[in-house]
Amino acid sequence: MNGSWLSLLFLLIVAWPAALPAQECACKELVIAIDVGHGLLDPGATSARGKPEFEFNLVMGAMIKDQLIRAGYLHTFAIVNPANLRERVKIAEEKLADLFISIHHDSVQPYFLKSWEFNGKSQKFSDMFRGYSVLVSTRNMQYTKSLEFAKLVGKNFLDAGFTPAYHHSRKVMGGRHTMLDEHLGVYQFDNLVVLKYAIMPAVLIEFGVIVHRDEELRLLETETREKMVRAVVEAVNAFNNLDCPVP
Repeated sequence: MNGSWLSLLFLLIVAWPAALPAQECACKELVIAIDVGHGLLDPGATSARGKPEFEFNLVMGAMIKDQLIRAGYLHTFAIVNPANLRERVKIAEEKLADLFISIHHDSVQPYFLKSWEFNGKSQKFSDMFRGYSVLVSTRNMQYTKSLEFAKLVGKNFLDAGFTPAYHHSRKVMGGRHTMLDEHLGVYQFDNLVVLKYAIMPAVLIEFGVIVHRDEELRLLETETREKMVRAVVEAVNAFNNLDCPVP
């Protein structure tokens, strides 16, 4: 493991520097699992400039974890580099998580990829598709609540100026997933292990398409990351308040 990996992993152990204002916890204290997608042996997609998806996921996961804790969700924890996908769900279950949020960054279908040279190396890119996606499984034990939270995330991303991605839709050549809410960018992905087997409400968020050259640069900007983190934290607060007793 090189120094850059160590420093990124360290972000999940210590608090990310405060960039967003502290907030009050909503209706009740939730236990929230932040599942950092992929790992050292399976780094996920490769960006247009050759960065592994896992690096993007680590940074975003650290920021979300930190800001949820600052918002009053003191039992938020990260799941990083477990042995397999079922282990991720097992960890969340053992820690009695009330909500499971899987952090990812997206690619596109292989035949949309083209080659270009960056820093003397050939890399793959596609500037055809960009945007976020929020995925849920109808086989999740708490699918209705998963969908509620997914829609809250999608709405907050829209309100923050982000747009949904559509390349996973069956309307697009090679798309595999059914869109549950086209306006909000919510997809159905029934057989994804971490969504299907979680016993708590669970969503997977694709924060953007890192093979898109402009979007990759935008996703590396602190301002973009902070806006997306704020959208997720506000979605957690709204989700938490859904079950609050009416005064």
